[in-house]
Amino acid sequence: MHAADVPNVPPVIDVERELTYWRERHAEGALGPSSFGHFVPWIKFACDSLITHPRARNEQREEAFQTQYALQIMPRLTEAQARDFIEQCWDHVYVSSMIARAERPRLSV
Repeated sequence: MHAADVPNVPPVIDVERELTYWRERHAEGALGPSSFGHFVPWIKFACDSLITHPRARNEQREEAFQTQYALQIMPRLTEAQARDFIEQCWDHVYVSSMIARAERPRLSV
């Protein structure tokens, strides 16, 4: 694995701050009419994947996402919605840390 294959991970990932940020966006209507609770598992997954596997390649993050999505008993978001939302969460974490957009992780489609 080359260093270029591994995105830089922010030194600090504050899960509570992320939950608060997205709760506020939901209250503003930015996440649509769905319950905020539908987004919570994906906020936690997005943060946890960076915290527990900081050196994972995007392909590994994709595998973890597929596994997590498969474990959902009754997913409230479609796979595409969950995937898009996770990437939005990562974008916010990275914007907060000032790491270049090109270095942020992405899920494969």
